[in-house]
Order: sequence, then C-alpha cells, then structure tokens
Amino acid sequence: MNFKCVLFDFDGTLADTEEINFDIFQILSKKYKMQNITKEELNNIKDLSAMQLITYLKVKKYKIPFILKRGKKLLSAKIKEVDICKQNFKSVLQTLKEAKVKIAIITTNSKTNVEEFLKKHNIDCFDFVISASLFGKESIIKKVIKNNNLDPKDVLYVGDEIRDINAAKKSGIKIASVSWGYNTVDSLLSYNPDYLIKDPSNLIDICI
Repeated sequence: MNFKCVLFDFDGTLADTEEINFDIFQILSKKYKMQNITKEELNNIKDLSAMQLITYLKVKKYKIPFILKRGKKLLSAKIKEVDICKQNFKSVLQTLKEAKVKIAIITTNSKTNVEEFLKKHNIDCFDFVISASLFGKESIIKKVIKNNNLDPKDVLYVGDEIRDINAAKKSGIKIASVSWGYNTVDSLLSYNPDYLIKDPSNLIDICI
C-alpha cells in the first residue's frame, strides 16, 4: 500500500458545484461590491490562484469571512441539486475503504453541506469531514496527521486547486491534482503536483 490515508477536497473534486457556485457568486458580487464576471470570463480566470482571484475580483480581505459564510448558506439551499463530479467516484472510494485506506474530506465548505451531499448520493465510507478556513487547510492537515499518528509520507491529498497543492506541500504530504476541477491543468502543473489524475480510478493505482 502506497498511502494509508487519503484526504479529499470537496468542491470541484468530489462535488460538481461550479454552476451553482457561479450563480451564487452573481448574488454575492452585488451584495459585497465585487468585480462581476460573465460565464465567458470564467474560463479566463481558471489559471488564477486563490490570492490572484481575490485581487482580480477586487475583494476587500476583511469581507472574505462574511462572503464565505453567506456563500455556504446560499449553497445549503441548493446542495441536493449538486451532482458528483465523476460517476465512478463511489466505487473508487469503496475500493479504497475495502483496502483499509482511511479516507476523509477537508474542505472550506461547511460540514453540513458536505454531509447533505454525501447523504443524497448514498456515500457513507468517509471516516470524517472537517471544515477549514479559506487558507487554513495546512493547519488542519497537520492536525489530522498528528491526531491519527500518521507519517506524512503515508498521506495523500486530492484536490482541484492551486491552493490545495500549496497546502499539501507545506504540510509535507503528497498531492494528487484532478483534471476536472476549478483550476486548469496547465495552471496546476505549473505548481508541480506529485500526481495529475484524469479519472478517479487513477487513485487505486496510486494508493493501493
């Protein structure tokens, strides 16, 4: 076994929230006076890191916690409409679980939203779900490693964003970037992830 624990991001990795989050952004951009974007512009900003995006959208940093809180609340009303990113994800997760790999979710979304999504899709194989701040994944990953007596070399993080790569590297663990999420493949590769996966089934070869 190559990894004893696999930590997953939620939005864009497991859950296909892009369309709904775009609609939510339209509401939030008006309320918090951010730079608005069209669907055509959306593809043009997918190369940006989270910090670059904050600058591009002209978001005042003190507003970020309020924006995130409001966004999570708006998403909660739509979470049952969110589909899973890849239909074979459930079987891959089950295979990892049967191989005694600990699997968990670390996300900036709310724990309630994640649990509602998992319930809707009949996914019950995750050992735990933890909600982190926008740039707080690194500290959460380190706590998970410590609290579960894990060796960092035995832990893999799976995510779709540049900030996931940064958080994993700062935590001393490997990162598998997915090709179907928010940031483009080219932008992800420029930050040198340990793995780039094009299908969830790739995780079986990597982890077991």
